[in-house]
Amino acid sequence: MAKVILIDALNLIRRLYAVQERPYLPLAGEVAEGTRQQIISNTQQMLLQALARLRQDLAPSHALMVFDGQHSHWRQQLCPLYKANRKPMPSVLAEALPNLMHQAEQSGVRCFLQAEYEADDVIATVASKLRQHQQQVVIISTDKGYLPLLSHGVEVYDAFTRQFTSKAQVKEKFGVYPEQLLSWWSLVGDSTNNIPGVAGVGPKSALEFMALGRSLNEALQNPDCPKKLGQKISEHKQDILIYTQILALQTNLELGLNMQDLRLTEPV
Repeated sequence: MAKVILIDALNLIRRLYAVQERPYLPLAGEVAEGTRQQIISNTQQMLLQALARLRQDLAPSHALMVFDGQHSHWRQQLCPLYKANRKPMPSVLAEALPNLMHQAEQSGVRCFLQAEYEADDVIATVASKLRQHQQQVVIISTDKGYLPLLSHGVEVYDAFTRQFTSKAQVKEKFGVYPEQLLSWWSLVGDSTNNIPGVAGVGPKSALEFMALGRSLNEALQNPDCPKKLGQKISEHKQDILIYTQILALQTNLELGLNMQDLRLTEPV
């Protein structure tokens, strides 16, 4: 059985970059070339160290580092609020990405970018297809959006704390299990992605509601469903469906990848 790590590239790189940028903040509009080169050189070094540490700690046989495409807008078309609160990528980092990608490939890790797809959908697709063939899959990311995949046997690993996230930890943190997270976020909101949820539905009432059925429809039809809460959720049913669709990761993209493409090689 292969052991495949799927690396959320920008989730890793942006955090590494932020640490290197911090001593120089606030950066002026025109960054001195020496400062720019120092920040990027340090980020590159930290990235290569992180990739080497993942090899050592997880001993994968295959790896794929996935970057976000810039032309995936279908979620924003469904909900203009989606990620509207995100800060743009720093220009210093944006200009350095092609070289960072090259350095990662030189280290033996295949990089992948497809303009029309977000990285999380690519990763979810590859993970789902590999699990169908009983391969071991570990997603490297701190993005909670991958946590629903725990219910499908995918593992999620934080490269910074060097720890896996368990189903029990998800239950402790959110109050629900991984397979319930999409419904949970659609009700209470998800500030990371700027999804508002249903106004007036807080964590406590959402938990009580979700305990009434395996699905939102089943909970609504439960005779014990509080009338006011049920009415509020029914009135926002279309919004909830949109939020759920936006937050759900796609798992059926056509990517043209095979296992040979993902095999780790020795650094050049």
